[in-house]
Order: sequence, then structure tokens, then C-alpha cells
Amino acid sequence: MVTRDPRFKLVEGYNLQIANVKIQDAGDYICQIGDNESRDQVHTLEILVPPTIRVVPQNRQITARKGSTVTLECKASGNPVPAIYWHKKDAFSGASHLSESPTLVLERVDRHHAGVYQCTADNGVREAVHVDIEVTVLCKY
Repeated sequence: MVTRDPRFKLVEGYNLQIANVKIQDAGDYICQIGDNESRDQVHTLEILVPPTIRVVPQNRQITARKGSTVTLECKASGNPVPAIYWHKKDAFSGASHLSESPTLVLERVDRHHAGVYQCTADNGVREAVHVDIEVTVLCKY
């Protein structure tokens, strides 16, 4: 074995065991069997990481004037790369699907844009994660 990291050890002969796996451990591992003919066997280790979300604005609330543009950002990380979905929560219809992009742009906002928008990140590792952002629109009456 080439590494001195105590997390790596050979067990039951030629089986590599890695304790406390880290994302940095991902990659190709080569087993070299050296008798008369040297044979290499390559194994690829992929580390699955559940999604996490970071949103803008961080306080999860935004206030905008009628007619302005509102930009909501949902940055997700994980492995595999998470898919992102935006929905607007609606008391009458449940939720309406809006976008599959990290950025949701609401142009010329009016009172109908006010409400709670939910960003969902899903990569199939564990449960999808959600973050709500409340949008308030200031209108003159």
C-alpha cells in the first residue's frame, strides 16, 4: 500500500478498507497484482453526498416595490449534482411549479407575486431538501 493514512488498511488479504470516508477519497484505486505478469485492476470510488442549499437572500425574506424585478438564488451542492426546482406555495392550489434553474427572476412584480417560494434540491441521495423564501410586494392603493 502506498499511503500512510491510518484510515486505509488491507483486510482479508487484498481488500482495501477505508474508514471515515471523505469526499477527497473519491477517485480511482489501482490494485497491482505482481507475479510473472503484472496485472492492474482499477476500481472507481464515488462518494455520494446528500444535497445542501444556500439561498440569496440569506434571511429568506425579500421586500420589493410593485413593478420592480426580484431575483431569488438557490445554490445547491452535493454529489451527484442536485437538480433544483422552484415552486410557489399557494393556499388554494398547493404549489405551482415555476422553474428548474438555480435563479428565479420575477419581473414587474405585483401583489400576485407576493407569497412563499420554495427551492428544492434533489440528487437521489437521502431526502430532497427545501428552503422557503417569503416575498413581500409593496403596492400603493
